[in-house]
Amino acid sequence: MILLFGGSFDPVHLGHVETARAAQQALAADTVVWLPAARSPLKDTPGTSAADRGEMLRLQLASMAACGWQLSLEELEAPPPSYTIDTLRRWRRRIGPEQPLAFLIGRDSLQTLPAWRDWDRLTEVAHLVVATRPGHEQPLPMALADWWSARQTDQPKLLQCAPSGRILTLTTPPWPISSSILRLALHTREPVADWLAPAVQDYIDHHGLYRPPETPANP
Repeated sequence: MILLFGGSFDPVHLGHVETARAAQQALAADTVVWLPAARSPLKDTPGTSAADRGEMLRLQLASMAACGWQLSLEELEAPPPSYTIDTLRRWRRRIGPEQPLAFLIGRDSLQTLPAWRDWDRLTEVAHLVVATRPGHEQPLPMALADWWSARQTDQPKLLQCAPSGRILTLTTPPWPISSSILRLALHTREPVADWLAPAVQDYIDHHGLYRPPETPANP
């Protein structure tokens, strides 16, 4: 199985890492492909450049010995905006019709799913894995209820038995962190070392990412 993990990763942090690790283990996925997005049509422009986010992810993955983890920059190099259905269709064409393919998203992204392009066709191309943390569950939007119930399973092994078509809810470790919280902490120079790989922290510091603009000295 190939598991695609898409997102802004602005910046990538240890919560992302643990989510990917939990999903790979639950699904027995051979490959996890990290797919940083150039710009989501449903989100504001990321706080850093595509090149910076790609390099931070490269540094994150290089600092680990995770089996089968790969980085793909194809979304960063494609003209924005980025639509998930187009990404999944490209991967399906690439790997053929029979190999199981899954796409990993967070519960917060699920809440916006009815606004995605061709959202109700996602499971025609891949399985959908929804990572949720204990205590962070939210009611499904009404538009999703029937679609969800027809495809939902709590058996990860069923995703290995078909190339697409299932939705799995995956409970992940309760990491109390998000990229938006980290960006705010970095902006105000609060300590965040527990959530960033040392190489990523060094890159942020060296390039002055997420910092307020310097105030010029009075003449």
